[in-house]
Amino acid sequence: MGNLFARWIAVILAMAFCTAAAVAAEDYPTRSIRMIIPFSAGGPTDVVGRIVGQHLTEIWGKPIVVDNRPGAAGTIAAEIAIRAAPDGYTLLFGTNSTFAVNPVVFSKLPYDVFRDLELVGLAAYAPHLLAIRAGIPANTVAELIALARKQPGKLTFASSGAGAIIHMAGELFKYHAGIDIIHVPFKGGAPATVAMLSGEVDMQMNDLSQFLVHIKSGKLRGLAIAHPQRSALAPEMPTFAEAGFPGVESGSWFALAAPAKTPKAVVGSISDGLGKVLVRPEYKERLSGIGMEPLRMTPEQTAAYTKREIEKWTKVAKAANVRLD
Repeated sequence: MGNLFARWIAVILAMAFCTAAAVAAEDYPTRSIRMIIPFSAGGPTDVVGRIVGQHLTEIWGKPIVVDNRPGAAGTIAAEIAIRAAPDGYTLLFGTNSTFAVNPVVFSKLPYDVFRDLELVGLAAYAPHLLAIRAGIPANTVAELIALARKQPGKLTFASSGAGAIIHMAGELFKYHAGIDIIHVPFKGGAPATVAMLSGEVDMQMNDLSQFLVHIKSGKLRGLAIAHPQRSALAPEMPTFAEAGFPGVESGSWFALAAPAKTPKAVVGSISDGLGKVLVRPEYKERLSGIGMEPLRMTPEQTAAYTKREIEKWTKVAKAANVRLD
């Protein structure tokens, strides 16, 4: 009798919890929301995060308060987010470094993406472009690869730092092309591009928008975009698939996540809000101006996509022996 009574109590409590969660989702949000960003103000993640926050504020009628917590490759921000109450009022706005690269390059990461977070959805995607300095005698990917094979270990590629997505994108190209080119890390994407312009390094894989002005001026030469389709920003630029390397697909993506155990109904409400942002013409226009595009995914699709990304970068990191601890 006692066991039966205990089971009935458990059922009643579970029903009460589900009802409370449903009510919370229906009313969500009722107050301001903190959006933690793992990088400094003014950078790409901060810019996109604030644009998303602005539109969510307009849709929900509640302020999105940005909290920049840079440092330790984004792990500081992630730790703060996973320790927050799982009620939907603390969100993490991270990148593929946060969700798909850090789990690969750090052996002692203080968080597990699928255990400690609820992935809500992608907000923006910026395809990568392979660019070389104007002095390199190559006009196509094939010519660059042939040049690299004639002089192994001589050509260099820049990145914004070891283990960063731009570094991994360069290693992805190196892996599929089967060439020996030397990685030269810098403290940020801007210094890496300056080094290319000065002739210090030979090439870089980075967001398309970072190179366009320099390509138009003739100081850099774009060879291929690491995206399944050509970009409207540079329609003349071939894709890597067109160049014979369909496996070279990379870009910088930005996504929203909540602490684990956030009620599914609340996660769904956040996903719905994000979906409304992504179809807004003003949002699309703002992204286009910085070389990005919206990319709508459900929480389930986001989790599946992140798993595929982790698998891809695991292979690349293993081949290039990229470890940060």
